[in-house]
Amino acid sequence: MCLLFFLGLYVGSVKISWSEIITLISGGEVENKTWSYIIESRFNRSIVAIFAGAALSISGLVLQVYFRNPLAGPGVLGITSGASLGVAFVILGGVGLGTLTGSAIIIVAGILGAFLVLALLLFVSRYIQNSVTLLVVGLMFGYFASAIINILFLWADVLDTREYVVWGLGSFEGLDYFQVLPFIFIVTFFILLTLVLIRALNAFALGADYAGSLGINLKRFKFLVLIITSVLAAIVTVYCGPISFIGIAVPQLVRIVVRSKNHAIIIPFAVIIGACLALAADLTVRLSNNSLPLNAVTALIGAPVIIYTIVKMNKRIA
Repeated sequence: MCLLFFLGLYVGSVKISWSEIITLISGGEVENKTWSYIIESRFNRSIVAIFAGAALSISGLVLQVYFRNPLAGPGVLGITSGASLGVAFVILGGVGLGTLTGSAIIIVAGILGAFLVLALLLFVSRYIQNSVTLLVVGLMFGYFASAIINILFLWADVLDTREYVVWGLGSFEGLDYFQVLPFIFIVTFFILLTLVLIRALNAFALGADYAGSLGINLKRFKFLVLIITSVLAAIVTVYCGPISFIGIAVPQLVRIVVRSKNHAIIIPFAVIIGACLALAADLTVRLSNNSLPLNAVTALIGAPVIIYTIVKMNKRIA
């Protein structure tokens, strides 16, 4: 992760030597004053990638344990689409994206959209026990949210439409120091809150009845799952756009790397691997001179992992 982070300070359309990068990081001055701005922008971009990757990974991990399905994730279950719908109401409603990216209005709109979809999904889960069917229901919620977004395009002007389309491609760049700080704080707080669920996650992985027999408060656990996954998925979607596949792929990679069933070990690995995957995807985008959309890169990385998971599940059933 540290190696990928420092590579992020070096890779870009403007070539800056390592000696000048070290000088700037240490607080020194270089001959070209614009390089200071460039390094600050690259630094913020890498920081956002680390925390966004960690947030999506933890959100996907918790959802997979709760629904007991390795294909569950904020994107598949429609949570990301719900957050996108909240953002669409703000942006396509005539408010510029650039003025509201870091504001409370667009953040709250995204969180409410994600919260609404996950709350509906948890309500439906009371009547549908089959995890595959729940995934299909989540996909339908996602399609429904996408349909409403398409309708909103009819009333939006050209500028707002263009801003939303660009936002929808996904990116870790464009945030300044004052926007990055609240993003870091929110993600860190809710990832740390996940540590409270370690015992419940370990028990719930073996079934809700088993968790209840151990004295786990299932209503409290369900509420925390709702809050943590909604906020983490929504905050990343608001700041970076709808980033696909990381939330599903990383928990699978963690299970391949880590043989333990203890979430006290799984959660830190999910944070690190999620951050590494996001940094690697962002570096790939930079090497293409930002011509590749971030979502295309994460799909190229994450899709093979999902295919491997599906094949492995089918072998187990057979």
